Amino acid sequence: MVYLLDTNIIIRFLVGDHEEHLAQSIEYFSDIENSKLQVEILEGVLMEALFVLVKFYKLPQSEVILDLKTILVFDGVVNSNKTILHEALTIVETKNIDFVDALICAKSNLQGYGKLSFDKDLKKC
Repeated sequence: MVYLLDTNIIIRFLVGDHEEHLAQSIEYFSDIENSKLQVEILEGVLMEALFVLVKFYKLPQSEVILDLKTILVFDGVVNSNKTILHEALTIVETKNIDFVDALICAKSNLQGYGKLSFDKDLKKC
């Protein structure tokens, strides 16, 4: 069975501010890393994790992006769009645009889609 991973599991794993949840999230991610547990990380979950970790917890964006990219490459993460999500995180970091715009850029760049938008940030990529 493939599970959908919620944002709070990622937050507890990376922040460690709740002892019981940290222990459980470490166990989950150990199993995910070793493919004993298969998960899909939805785009909205990744976006929410990035936002909460940077805006609420005030963690450095580059550190959060590195951590999220590391999670994405775990063997048990079975997203078919891993490459697009990884590229979107890179664009967020290098072009300083929000995740949704970066996701549009990544999908456009990697899959040849055109972009329709009034958003000036989309011209950065």
